[in-house]
Amino acid sequence: MKRRKSSKRRSRVRRRSPSTTRGLARGDVPVHVFSIPDLDFSSDLFGDRLAAEWFTLGIYSIGSEPNARGVEDVTERQSLLLPTGDFARVFDALDAVGNILHGLGEPQQTVRSERGHKLYQYVPFYRFEISSTNVLAEPLIFLHSTGRWRFFMNPDLPLFLRLEERAAGSGIWWDPRRGVDVLRQRVIEQSQQEIVEIRTDHLLRYLRARQMSLVVGHYRQLHLQNPLAVVGRFTTGDLTLGSHPQRIKAILQNWGLRRDVFGRPPFLQRRLHLWFEIPAPTVDVEEPWTELPPFDPYTFTLPTAVGWVAPARWRLTRRAEGRTFEGETCDFMGRVFFRQDVLTKYEGASGFEVKDDGSVSCRSYWGLVRSTGRLGNELLSTAIGDFAEGVPFEEWPHWRQYAVPPPSPEMVTVLGSEPTIPDLVNRLAATLRDLNTAFARFAASLGVAKPRRIWAGSLESLAGRQLKWVYPANAADDEFLKRATLLSTLIIDGLVPPALRDALVRLGPDLHVNEATPPGPLGSRNLLQRVALVAAIKKDLRPNPATIPVLVRQADGKAPAGEPDTQGELARLHRGVRDDFAPLAFLYDLRVAGGVAHAPNKARASDAAELLGLPRENWHRANYLDLLRLVTDAIRRITARLEGSVGDRGDLG
Repeated sequence: MKRRKSSKRRSRVRRRSPSTTRGLARGDVPVHVFSIPDLDFSSDLFGDRLAAEWFTLGIYSIGSEPNARGVEDVTERQSLLLPTGDFARVFDALDAVGNILHGLGEPQQTVRSERGHKLYQYVPFYRFEISSTNVLAEPLIFLHSTGRWRFFMNPDLPLFLRLEERAAGSGIWWDPRRGVDVLRQRVIEQSQQEIVEIRTDHLLRYLRARQMSLVVGHYRQLHLQNPLAVVGRFTTGDLTLGSHPQRIKAILQNWGLRRDVFGRPPFLQRRLHLWFEIPAPTVDVEEPWTELPPFDPYTFTLPTAVGWVAPARWRLTRRAEGRTFEGETCDFMGRVFFRQDVLTKYEGASGFEVKDDGSVSCRSYWGLVRSTGRLGNELLSTAIGDFAEGVPFEEWPHWRQYAVPPPSPEMVTVLGSEPTIPDLVNRLAATLRDLNTAFARFAASLGVAKPRRIWAGSLESLAGRQLKWVYPANAADDEFLKRATLLSTLIIDGLVPPALRDALVRLGPDLHVNEATPPGPLGSRNLLQRVALVAAIKKDLRPNPATIPVLVRQADGKAPAGEPDTQGELARLHRGVRDDFAPLAFLYDLRVAGGVAHAPNKARASDAAELLGLPRENWHRANYLDLLRLVTDAIRRITARLEGSVGDRGDLG
């Protein structure tokens, strides 16, 4: 279908003018400033300061060791807030950064004389007067010494943005509504610099709400040791660049060759005192609390059965005059489809929950939970109206990357016929719980007073949750090996060896150990396999309990054979139990040979897969589904052996 032409009138979704955030133009700076690469301040002077995803609010050089080229680089940056328009008032007074920002963020007690009277005044940290002016600023990110210099943050910043520190003292504050880190205080450059940075979009949200400009005081000093080869290209003398309409002032101190520092070789010195302003975006007074989306909601469309539809028609509370939505119209419940890979962003991310049906939520802040469901393991479907109301604007571009046209009815049938990965994992867990029930009856039949669970795993564990994650259709072999290892961890590591030993020692004191010299305890998988063999012998041969340990040794080939007919039955039972455990043995082999935690052995991993009927390589999602089925069937057969070994009265038969 044809898409409607959009109106020529466009609403501004990002009120940012390049001229207000861009640095100096290279043509405005004398060429000699760039003549020596090691003393070049280009990275500080040029470029759009809001172009990157993160904006640096504070920098502090912890050390000043010269690099391999003999350059000492010392940088310091602090940030403060000024009322809109006051940057022009303080522009002429801005001088050396250290002088102007001295005492920034420090509470002050003063006594002033006024008309012959002394007046006491307390100045809190959030009031800072720019020297030689009457302009009051508010510190945002500032240095403070408590034995060592460290950054402090104006608490209003995380409070307004509703940020939470991930862990006490971690230096990382995140937005739990969006599941992203917003503020970071960290050490970089081989532990030589401490920085504080904020996501640019969150900074602009804060400035827009405060209606105050951000003013940054940035100081940088470069020393070039043993500079005799380049000293002829250095031009001395101070240089001041910029203007308040450009929202930038740069003072370069080109002090030239220094030989007067005792104990140091000659060096060239250049300093930069840089001031720049980031103005506050304007506020829409009609809707001051509305968050502006990072795209034009009138042109953002998703494919539906009737064509491309703009979901914002169910989201925007106030329409822009003269604007119409692009695309077609449909019902609120019109279906939209996405590849399930869209969920990988949220699986395992802090604060997010992806349920078995594919619904996703971020705590109580937002969620796509209504009318949402998986279509096999390929697609996710939901109502376009539910998408519009449930997913915040910031997430829409991510979802559109995975949007696909609605599938045909035939394709829906094909995709829906495949059980979803979460369903298969849930079936496996249910089978393991059935195994616990069967073992309890089996252990009770041997005289164990209070049988314990032999599988204590949980789908809430890391392995259980990750087994349900989306399996990308284009994943490499490593994904299959990782899932097999997680499956092994869930099942085998979830077994409880003491509970298995409790049952075996009721029949014989050495039934839970191997045939080594001296005998050693069997591992959890081998203990379960021996329990299954005991159950098979009990069911088919109905022996005297006292003879079971000997029969187990004969079945294993570790004791002299008995009657030929009996030995034949024991061999058959032994093969059957080993066949039942083949998928679990495969998981163990892949765990060792797959290279997840050990050196990879591709040949051994391929051999193990082939024995189970899987391809030797090039494993895909379908092979993972097959593996889940094989393992579930194996557990089901083991459970059946335990159940079959117990008579109607729950005794030894």
